[in-house]
Amino acid sequence: MNAIIVVHGEPCPTPPLLTSSPPPPQPPASPTVTLPPAQCTVVGAGPGGVLAADVMAGADGCGGSLRLFERGDLPLEGTYDTLPFFETFNKQEMYIVGTYNGAELPFAGVFGGQQTTNGGGFAPGTAAELAAGLAIGTAAAQAAQACAAASVNATYWKPLLGAVPPPVQHIEGQTLLDHNGMLATCVNETGCAWGDMLMPPGFHTPGSADSIRRRTVAHGVHGSGAPDYATLGAEVRSIDFEEDPDSGELMAAAVRLSDGTVSPVADGGKVLLAASSIGSASIFARSRPDLYSSFTFNNHYYTASFLLPSSVCVPAGDGEVCGEGPPASTHSHNWNYGFVTPGNGDCAGQSFEVDLRGNYPVPDAPYQVILLQMEPEMRSHGNWNASTGLIDLIDEPPTECDLLARRQAINITSASWGAFTPGFSLDSSHAAVAAWPQGWHWAGGIPLVDGSSRVAGTTNVFSADAGAVRKPFNCHTSMVSAAAGVIAGMEALGLPTADCMDHITASFPPPPPPPVSSEQMVACIMSCDDATLSAYRSCNMACHGMYSPSPPPPPPPPSASPS
Repeated sequence: MNAIIVVHGEPCPTPPLLTSSPPPPQPPASPTVTLPPAQCTVVGAGPGGVLAADVMAGADGCGGSLRLFERGDLPLEGTYDTLPFFETFNKQEMYIVGTYNGAELPFAGVFGGQQTTNGGGFAPGTAAELAAGLAIGTAAAQAAQACAAASVNATYWKPLLGAVPPPVQHIEGQTLLDHNGMLATCVNETGCAWGDMLMPPGFHTPGSADSIRRRTVAHGVHGSGAPDYATLGAEVRSIDFEEDPDSGELMAAAVRLSDGTVSPVADGGKVLLAASSIGSASIFARSRPDLYSSFTFNNHYYTASFLLPSSVCVPAGDGEVCGEGPPASTHSHNWNYGFVTPGNGDCAGQSFEVDLRGNYPVPDAPYQVILLQMEPEMRSHGNWNASTGLIDLIDEPPTECDLLARRQAINITSASWGAFTPGFSLDSSHAAVAAWPQGWHWAGGIPLVDGSSRVAGTTNVFSADAGAVRKPFNCHTSMVSAAAGVIAGMEALGLPTADCMDHITASFPPPPPPPVSSEQMVACIMSCDDATLSAYRSCNMACHGMYSPSPPPPPPPPSASPS
């Protein structure tokens, strides 16, 4: 999620609108430079574009004729090596991709895409969810997710859960999403308090925040640089289409850059769009507004409660406001739970995700609970505005079923947390429930052939990021974009997705399966003495070792101080 938290206490997307008006003439551009034809052209170097290009380069399916165009430059110097995570959050170069409910909508405009500047959530969803969202087979989705995960040095929740939160009676069928994690790594030997990723500097754990480094697919595949086949500072404006004489469908013949450069598509060549769902839709609209002028996108929505422990007071006006929550030690580390609301006779239940971010065992650390609506019925409709050159997006109002699901989710979460978290509250008033902000998980909008990444009505254009998502599901979209890039890259070359691992550059190991139960690990951690921070962390990390393939250490006696 790339939204800044503000504290307040299955229909498929419709295809583009078809009209009969001819496309307007292309605006003059200068100077005009024509490049040699390219067999493979990828537009956009976010996680989807980076992996689409990587699998095609690894498969050598482009005959050495591969181009990756990225409108921006490399991210801030030190993004991966020296800058703490919080100093890269919403700090990269941005561009305006469209308007949203009347306001400008900024996206990251750097090599690596939104992963270079967002909240760093690693939550790809299950293979079954991805398969349904992309209208593909589960086996292909599973393979794509594995290749995407192997391309980024993520940190998974499972090895880090210092104390698994107790099952909550009010949430039936809850699932601990321990396959989720962070697009970040800790570079010190004693471990990091992961809540420091987004916390203000005044609340950082000593020695922790400065040791958390951002990780992205672009970094996992290319380090801090870019490959030779990438052209940075190259904004793609439009695609020249010709009509295929056999099928009558559109065939991409050339890609045009804003500076006048023309990149022809070789005979039999492919174009993969990975400029974000909204950015790719804009390229279609600039190319053929007679065919592509109206789009429907999907998103996630959220509410949050941000709490300070009772030991913390902050200035407010002429006085101060003290926290109402218990010490942060009540809430261990960070975790995600998923659950489904019960719905009613008229409305099906919807999936929600509850995220905790806390800095246990620091006694004065703030913590927050984020409640995400993962399967809303509401959509965002986008219309091409020729006068501004942007897509104007406007949210539908939440449906009655959306409002019901949000209220039920608030009641479930509040009842659960109210039992052991004084001061926790979520606003369930109609005005608040109807005004949940979007979670920056834009997806969909691009009409595709069923079971394929190919754009409907074209012969050689593919969607290689979140634009391919037909409907929202329980995920955070950056790793979905990466998986979609893998799928599109393999399909464009006529190769099965199942073989993607043979062609990717990076291969980071998946999270190890626990050789012992989480209950044993928790028992070990709960026996650690937290009298001092350093001693607690040493013991805590030793207990985490129980989740590694090596034999776990024996739990220390309950009365013993950790060494």
